[in-house]
Amino acid sequence: MSELQSRNVPVTIARLARHLGLSAGTVSRALNNYPDIAEKTRKRVQKAALELGYRPSSSARRLARGIIETVGFVLPTTRNQHSDPFLAEILNGLASELSLHDWDLLVASVPKGQNEIDVINRLAGSGKVSGFVIARTRREDDRVNYLRKSGLPFVAQGRTDTPDDYSWLDIDNEQAFMDAVSYLRDLGHAKIAFLGGDPTLNFAWQRRNGYLRAMADQNGHIGVGYLIDGVTDELSAFHATRRLLTITEQDRPTAILCVTDAVAIGAMQAITHAGLTVSRDISIMGFDGLPIGEAVQPALTTLHQDSYEIGREVGRMILDLCTNSPSAPTQTLWQAKLTPRASVNRPGGNPA
Repeated sequence: MSELQSRNVPVTIARLARHLGLSAGTVSRALNNYPDIAEKTRKRVQKAALELGYRPSSSARRLARGIIETVGFVLPTTRNQHSDPFLAEILNGLASELSLHDWDLLVASVPKGQNEIDVINRLAGSGKVSGFVIARTRREDDRVNYLRKSGLPFVAQGRTDTPDDYSWLDIDNEQAFMDAVSYLRDLGHAKIAFLGGDPTLNFAWQRRNGYLRAMADQNGHIGVGYLIDGVTDELSAFHATRRLLTITEQDRPTAILCVTDAVAIGAMQAITHAGLTVSRDISIMGFDGLPIGEAVQPALTTLHQDSYEIGREVGRMILDLCTNSPSAPTQTLWQAKLTPRASVNRPGGNPA
């Protein structure tokens, strides 16, 4: 066993050079495949580096390659950003993918009195990041407009109203909610309410459009008060559903389609609190495919999007942008998958 291995000390270029009896410059150039290093020497250095467990430091890689191996993510400035389970899964997948390539993820919050552009501008100017990932895109998004002009690599999880000239990965939200309405209509539901999110957020706007389009195409009944926007979490969903339950029983919706799983869970709690039974009295359907949907009673019917895998794919995209500078933006549209569970039944409670 060598002295380096027996001591269990970090293997640096300087220590590797002393071990091999070579200069640090020669070792560094051999590790980075410079053409002026003899093939025999290069193989000897690389073999020793592998055997001794040499790993280049981030600072060394940055100096050698001129790349800052960190991606920035500025948390969206929404009231419930820190309890957003979808966003947490995205970040988990993104960090995992970056870590596989020895890159880091820098997550920044927005201080009081500032906005996201201030934080993005500060990080961009500090030289701490090579690119950005943004999420929860708005229909008109200042972050996208700023990053377009900056020339910095960035990938959006989601799209804006004008998505042609930048890289993004999104779910086909409109089609997903058209499919959701079709599923409910096939079960016999005609009176379908919709708890929608913040209509300035593009995913919420697309899901709203999918609901309205499908209800019009399939002769569904949108009663007075059936469409409620601005439902963003369990508590607002609880109160919105209580409003729906004040509609006379004859006109009350038999199914509620919810913009997210979190909203659907809040709706289920309101129905139970009112002494009614989810699926027997009113069917509930969400969107996201969060694990908690399997644990609630009854289990939540949902449109599934694999948030973790979305984060992984976005990580691959931003790495490609930062390291390869492709000539054209990468734009990817995934489909959501309907996952039927017990929270949806035929009207009147007959099992679906």
